[in-house]
Amino acid sequence: MKKTGIMSALIAAVILVCTAGAAPADEFLRERARNLYEVQDYRGAYNLFERLLEENPEDGEALDYSAWCLRYFGDWKSAEERFRMALDAPSGALVSWLYVGLGETLLGAADERGAIKSFGQAMDAAPDDTELVLRSLKGIAWANAFLGDADGLEAAISSTREKDRDYADDLEKDVRPVLEERTAAAAGSDEADEIGIEVLDTRERQAKIYEEEVLGDELDEIIAGILGEQEKPGEPEEIEEPDEPEEPKEIEEIEEIEEPEEPKESEELEEPGESEELEELDEPEEPEELGEPEEPKEPEKPEPEKKPEETPVRKPVKKPATEKPAAEKPKEEVQAPVAPPSSVWGVRVGEPIEREFDRAEAEVVKLDREGVEDANGVMRYSFTPKENPFPSYVRSQAASTYYAIEAYRGNILKVHGSVKTKTLPNTLEWRKNTFDAMVAEFSGVYGKPAILTDQGIFFEAAWLLPERRVLWVFVDAGLDGACQVQLSYVDRRIQAGHLIGILK
Repeated sequence: MKKTGIMSALIAAVILVCTAGAAPADEFLRERARNLYEVQDYRGAYNLFERLLEENPEDGEALDYSAWCLRYFGDWKSAEERFRMALDAPSGALVSWLYVGLGETLLGAADERGAIKSFGQAMDAAPDDTELVLRSLKGIAWANAFLGDADGLEAAISSTREKDRDYADDLEKDVRPVLEERTAAAAGSDEADEIGIEVLDTRERQAKIYEEEVLGDELDEIIAGILGEQEKPGEPEEIEEPDEPEEPKEIEEIEEIEEPEEPKESEELEEPGESEELEELDEPEEPEELGEPEEPKEPEKPEPEKKPEETPVRKPVKKPATEKPAAEKPKEEVQAPVAPPSSVWGVRVGEPIEREFDRAEAEVVKLDREGVEDANGVMRYSFTPKENPFPSYVRSQAASTYYAIEAYRGNILKVHGSVKTKTLPNTLEWRKNTFDAMVAEFSGVYGKPAILTDQGIFFEAAWLLPERRVLWVFVDAGLDGACQVQLSYVDRRIQAGHLIGILK
């Protein structure tokens, strides 16, 4: 018995030693991913959960968290797919809350009827979870309001009132204006059928900025510039082609023209005014000796042939000094106004990442140089600007704030900031008022937005800025009572190259 016990202990010890290296590493990665999620670094958390899923594609918890990250990106299509994968996973997440996440994602995708079904499944899976039931009923109320279904909304509010009267009162105040707005919009529309909504992820929605009707001729310039970078290695070869060795060919041609004695017969054609040179040419032609070409060296024929190379460059510049300065001045004026790009929160979008980090560290409070690369080759770095750039009406309700710099192929692609608010009793109202205020503020500076989206629980707008940048505003309402506000300044040229790279 004792031997058996000792052997069992040894075997257990060996197993612990062998597994001690792998399990703690996964747990450390998982814990770090959870922490990033809590501080609203959804992109960083998502990348780490993806690493866990590479090891175990059926990791239910990683599927659950990564699905929520995609939901907060506004990647509705990808989030829906991930939530459904999590529902099929064997373990690691609560099925009931997965249905809540799926329902909220479907609201973002403007699939209100699908959302109502998912919230119903959530309540069926956990009827005794009061928090889950209240959130699901709120989701059903929102969905009916977006559909303009007054009866469905009333039923949802009544069911909510049975659980929590104050919660139901706040919900009704918040959602009634949405119902009225949708009802009025439906009454003023001549279309009987609903307009199908295309479900797009964030990158797909942002790619719409590169449509011809938005950018116009600039799109061709951007694409030509990107494709031109690939042709740069061939340019030096083109420069080497027109080398000086080609000029002696011209000299030979001149000699060939001078060799025929026809000019002798047409001595009257002394138009070039080089009669002396023609006479000198007559002398060497009769003897045809090799020693006599030394005499033409005195007039130095090759030298005048080399001098014309200098004359078109140096002499014209010196002689017409009064005329060419006028032509050179505009060139200097075109190059002179080349000013460094303006900074966004202390960071200059579009600049080389390493050089810009060295400069920006003097202007930002904190800059993390240890970035994380995603599957599409984008590096992400967290940082903190000196001042909070969000409007005061956003800052006053902020529960957490997160900032990031994204780089692609060594250049800064994007400067991004996001704010998650405290729990708000009037989530939909705050979302709309905040978005309207931000659109009015930025439109006063940059004009009408190039893109304006009102889709279910989120609003999105984009402006084309100077220095080939795009400003994106994203405001999103969550069933947890919090709103998310995102600001992004993106370099149009680098983003176009990134999108082209993804398509390849």
